[in-house]
Amino acid sequence: MDKEELINRYFENSLTPEELSELEQLYSSNKEFAEQFDFEKELKLSLKKEERQELKSLFSELSDENPLSTKESKTIKMRPWLMAASVALLVGISSWLVIFNNGSRNHDELYQDYFAPYENVVHPIERGQQLEDLRTQAFIAYENQDYEKALMLFKELHDKSNDTYLNFYEAISLMKLEKHEEAADLFSNYISTNGELKDRAQWYLALCYLRLNETAKSKLLLKELITKGGFKAKTAKKLIAELE
Repeated sequence: MDKEELINRYFENSLTPEELSELEQLYSSNKEFAEQFDFEKELKLSLKKEERQELKSLFSELSDENPLSTKESKTIKMRPWLMAASVALLVGISSWLVIFNNGSRNHDELYQDYFAPYENVVHPIERGQQLEDLRTQAFIAYENQDYEKALMLFKELHDKSNDTYLNFYEAISLMKLEKHEEAADLFSNYISTNGELKDRAQWYLALCYLRLNETAKSKLLLKELITKGGFKAKTAKKLIAELE
C-alpha cells in the first residue's frame, strides 16, 4: 500500500492490524512521513473541534427558531486562525500528493482519496454514555462504523422525527455500504429542502457522482461549491483539476 493511501485510511479508521503496523514502522523510520503525519493529525483535530463548535451553535439556534439566513451567515464566517489552518492543511495535502502520487488516478482512486465519513456533529456522544434513546444508539453505531446498524436506526428515527439532518447521515451510511445511487437520491432530496448541512451534502453528492462515473454531474456540483467559496471550496477546486 502506498503512503498516501495508508495515511488516508488511518484517518478513516479503516486500517487492518497489519496496515497499522506498517504505518507505525514508517512513522518510526521515516522522518518526513512522521512530520507530515503529525502535521495533518494536529490540523484535523483543531478543525474538528472548531467545526463541532460552529455547528453546535447552528443547531442550538435552530431549536430557538432563528432565521436560516442568520445561521448561514454565522457558519460561513471562519475565524482567521481556522482559515490559516485550512490553507495549511491544503498545502500539506498537496505536498503529500506531489511526493507520493505517481501519474493520474481513476475515479475509484480519487473517490478513496477524497471520501471520509462526515463527523457526528449534531449529537456528540460522551464515552460511557448509556444507550438512553434511539438517537444515541444511532449515532453510537455511526461513530463505531457499524453502518448497517446506523442506517437501520436512522431510518427508524426518521419515522419518528422531523429532523431532516437524519437524511444526511443516512446517505453517508449508504456511501460506506457502497449504495451510492440510493445515497445520491437522499442527498439530492436533502439539498432541495435547504437543510442545515446543505453545502456538506453537496460535497458528498459530488463524490457519489464521481463513484458512479457521472463526471459531468460531479464537476457541476464541485464548481458550485467553488463559486460559493464555503465548505470544501478549495478541495473541490483541486479535485476538479485532477478530473481534467
